[in-house]
Amino acid sequence: MSKICRKEGLELKKNLPGYLLMAPAVIAVLALSVYPLFRGIYLSFLNYNLVRPNDPTFNTFAGLQNYIDIFKDKVFIQSIGNTVKWTVVNLIIQLVIAMLLALALNQKLKGRSLYRTLILVPWAVPHAIAAMTFTFLYNANVGIINILAVKLGMITESVSWLGNVGSAFWCVILVAIWKGIPFQMIFILAALQGISGDVYESAEIDGASRWQCFWRITLPIIKEPLAISTVLNLIGIVSCFNTIWLMTKGGPLYSTEIVYTYAYRRAFIDHNFGTAAAASVVLFVFMAVFSGVYLKMVSEKE
Repeated sequence: MSKICRKEGLELKKNLPGYLLMAPAVIAVLALSVYPLFRGIYLSFLNYNLVRPNDPTFNTFAGLQNYIDIFKDKVFIQSIGNTVKWTVVNLIIQLVIAMLLALALNQKLKGRSLYRTLILVPWAVPHAIAAMTFTFLYNANVGIINILAVKLGMITESVSWLGNVGSAFWCVILVAIWKGIPFQMIFILAALQGISGDVYESAEIDGASRWQCFWRITLPIIKEPLAISTVLNLIGIVSCFNTIWLMTKGGPLYSTEIVYTYAYRRAFIDHNFGTAAAASVVLFVFMAVFSGVYLKMVSEKE
């Protein structure tokens, strides 16, 4: 027993410098991620409305009332539908285009390095700048999209793209797709570059077509990094607050309202932090379930 304790003590002493180096990062994660998460869950069960701070029930336990209130709110229900549509459309389109670009840039092309750099530009542009730039492009009076569309005869008069219920959602999602594709492409391209060319040569000798090589060789090999990048991309898509808020603020008529913007509105405009926290918890559960199911499906197919 004493030998075991002595061995463990020596290992601890040996690893102590490593633990000390890791400590600041661990503390930062606990302070900036773990604590806010549990604080938000706790807050979702409180009556925490700053509009009525003198209310006797302020900062008292409310049970599931905040959750009941948000699910009775038609705007929240609409935001859930918008969030699902926003997530699915973004994920599918970004994945398909990123895959095609990665496959193309993995070939021996002239100027390949330049193409890779140019494709990464949208990812480097801050969300605020991208949102303001596209808002200007969509402008009904001076936006270049309207000017070109009128000159080409596609429309007879200028359209308020961001002020129209039918077009606002798709105009905003276009910006999110434009910014999100490079991130997904980097992961896929890195995975593709790890595949030996001998594998494809052997498959071609056996008579495999390009599609068969992609479906039976490429996809199975890059499946794991593809799954990780998709989950990370999911987090970025669902939490894409800046673009939506700066371009439409969830409008018109809440047509671009997602759960993230709904929670922000309830917290910092309505000052009801209890219901805002409840909405955030619902969003967290949605992301956790979606990510868990997706990763499980990927692991089972192995």
